[in-house]
Amino acid sequence: MPKRRGLPLKACIKCKLLVDPKTEVCPNCGSRVFSDDWEGLVVVLNAEKSLVAKKLNLTKSGVYALRVR
Repeated sequence: MPKRRGLPLKACIKCKLLVDPKTEVCPNCGSRVFSDDWEGLVVVLNAEKSLVAKKLNLTKSGVYALRVR
């Protein structure tokens, strides 16, 4: 698989929040398990009013991966 050349981010396995590669603990859910293998990106600005956030079961604003492996 080719190395990701776009955004240098890693995704939390539990909540799919995208964070800086140096982050050790997810600020969203507290998990310590991350993956560099993710696809898609959604930015949630207002989780309370967002239909997309409701569809994806996201309760906090942030940048999320759509698929994490």
